This record gives sequence, structure tokens and C-alpha cells, in this order.
Amino acid sequence: MILSRLPVHAALAAAVFLFVSTPNRSHAAPGVNLAWNHCLGEGTGVQNLDFACDTNTGSRTIVASMILPSDLPQATGILVHVRFTSASATLPAWWELRGSSSCRTGALNVNMIADPANAVCADWSDGTAAGGQVGYCSTVNPTCGVPPPANGAVLTASTFVSLDVPKALTAGTEYFLFNFVINNLKTVGPGSCAGCEIPVCIVFNDAYVDDVSGLKFILVDPTAPGTNSVAWQGGGGGATGCPGVTPTRRSTWASVKSLYR
Repeated sequence: MILSRLPVHAALAAAVFLFVSTPNRSHAAPGVNLAWNHCLGEGTGVQNLDFACDTNTGSRTIVASMILPSDLPQATGILVHVRFTSASATLPAWWELRGSSSCRTGALNVNMIADPANAVCADWSDGTAAGGQVGYCSTVNPTCGVPPPANGAVLTASTFVSLDVPKALTAGTEYFLFNFVINNLKTVGPGSCAGCEIPVCIVFNDAYVDDVSGLKFILVDPTAPGTNSVAWQGGGGGATGCPGVTPTRRSTWASVKSLYR
């Protein structure tokens, strides 16, 4: 697992992060996870979802979670980036999910409501999280500083708790972070948006975890091979090997801040 734990003032001054390995006291490797339907650790989610693209009703949920490499006694907020890459040359209209000129504006919703049936994944905020900025940047909706490739999009989401009531997070525990809910609006019929059937790879690129003390974890790797990605209709390559289409990259503070310009 590659990560960084740096004081905020030092990190902001650095042009590039130095990532080092940190020992983990538990059997679970630190990192980030995605799964369809359920938190990965519950064992009831799936990594690929096939859809017949034959209805405008219903929805699909991607669940994001993380495991820390060591305890964080006063966590206050989390910022994540999730990347979408289609097998087509340009992002299908069906995946234009936000923005006034996007075909399926309103088809993406983000919430921080953990499944009460979870037996493994703990809610990092104990149900007290509020939502911060949510962005979905693409060529059609270029809301970030550096737009993704023509066949991609970047989802940015943040969640936080009151600074007066920070959360004690434990190494090795899988923590639920977000539900990314994609509904079937405008899939068929008049006014429908083309491209639902095109394979797409979705990768949890990174998670930035803040602590009151000024320390920050930056998680960029999966907890096990492939657990940081999910596939739609088989993935961006039309089969397995989804991470190869949208590789995890190590972000700098400059690249993170550019998403909010």
C-alpha cells in the first residue's frame, strides 16, 4: 500500500508528494474500495454490473469505502475522486450526469447513508456526516481545472463532521464513505440518451482524510488487487482488466485544488 501522512502545512508547500509505506497492524490492507450494491467488505456486492438498458425506472448504487493504515483519532473530513472511462472514443451521453448541457442531468445522486444491515463496514461518521461539494467534470460539463479525456469524467465528493465532534477511526476497519446512486432516467423512449450499453470502467482514484491535528492520509491503492474499481457492462476494455483502462494515479495538492477553480 502506498500512501502519505503529512502535516497539512508541509503538504501544501510541496509541489509533489513523497509516498511511503506505513505498517498496518491488522490483516486488512489499507486502501480504497468500490462495489456495486453493497460495501465491499460485506461480501454481497459485485464488481461488474450488466444492464439491459430497457427501462427508465430504478437505479444502481456504487458504494465507496476505505481502510486506514493506522489510527486517526480526530478525523473531520474526507475528499474523494472517482474516475469514469468509457470504451468509446467519447463519453456516452448516458454518462453525462451533471451540468445544464448534460443529457442526463439529475441522474446522479450522492449520499452518506450507510446500510443499517452492514456487519463489517462501519459508518466513519456514526451517521453524523454532512455533504460538501459534489462535482462531475467531463468535456460536456468542464467544471474542473483540468478536464478529463473525451471519453471520461471525474466525480468529486466530500463529506465532513463538526470540528467539535471529530471521529476516532481505527486502522484495519473498513469504513463506509459514500453511495453514488445512478438512476435510469432517459434510458429508453423519447428524449433518451444514447450509450447505456457501452462498457465503462469506474475507479476510486484517491481519498484525502483530514484530522483535527493537521495530519492527512492520502489513500491511492486498492485494499486488494482490483477492489478500487467497478465495471459497467464489463468495463472500459469490454472485459476484465478495468484498472488498466483508468489507472490509479498519485495526486498532488495542485491537481486537487485545480478541481475547484
